[in-house]
Amino acid sequence: MTKKMEKKYIPLAEFFNNTTQPEITLSYEAIENIMGQELPNAAYLNSSWWKKTKPPLSHYLSWVNAGYNVIDVKLGRSVTFSQLSAKKSDDDTEGMCSKPTYIIRPIESDEARAFINLQELVNKESDLEYYGEKEQNLTVQQVRKNLLEWRKLKNRTILLCIVNGIYAGYAVIKGNRSPRTNHVASLRIGVIASQQCLGIGSALLTHAEQWAMGHHIERIESCILVHNEAAIALFQKHGYSLDGTREGSVKIGNMTFNENYYSKRLV
Repeated sequence: MTKKMEKKYIPLAEFFNNTTQPEITLSYEAIENIMGQELPNAAYLNSSWWKKTKPPLSHYLSWVNAGYNVIDVKLGRSVTFSQLSAKKSDDDTEGMCSKPTYIIRPIESDEARAFINLQELVNKESDLEYYGEKEQNLTVQQVRKNLLEWRKLKNRTILLCIVNGIYAGYAVIKGNRSPRTNHVASLRIGVIASQQCLGIGSALLTHAEQWAMGHHIERIESCILVHNEAAIALFQKHGYSLDGTREGSVKIGNMTFNENYYSKRLV
């Protein structure tokens, strides 16, 4: 009988499929961040839960199918995984095994606080966002309420990027409510400063487009401050065109700034 992996472990399986590290130690928190859900109590109480390789539970398939096994467990703290055999690819280069691994997936309801903290960090680190530090004032209850409503609308979501178990970036996709314009969505991307050299912004943009096309969105729009050269270069690289400039549309302190209006037809 073919073993079927439990749905909540699919993001963990994606992580191990993506990584090229021959040995990797992940904290319990990092593993739960990758999954977007808490581990069961048994994972905290019994080392055998991690080293189990027989039915009826199938959580172990998330790393075994990718060629990893568990070599060390520090209960409640961390788990160390090791490759059964070295992975090979056409573009293997020296040092690739140490490259961080990331996955991108839709947000879970229990990640409301993590998303708020991630946004706050992005806002704190950059003066190119639409909110400054501690200006957004989101609450966990508000974010959870929004997520519940967005699932009903089916044209809105938040994609999270997790790098080695750390929340590193997000893409907020907001489709319009009107029946005549619900094929159009706005897009906002944020990446923390320490992870901006990994191509995460480009990956988030690609995943956002893929998600949008799978949810009947035909056009994506994004407003970008004119001096945000990195974001402008990113969107232009992905085929977005400049529709126009909104003069003096953003005010930071006593200074006003223009913003560019970019869009792309997906179909």
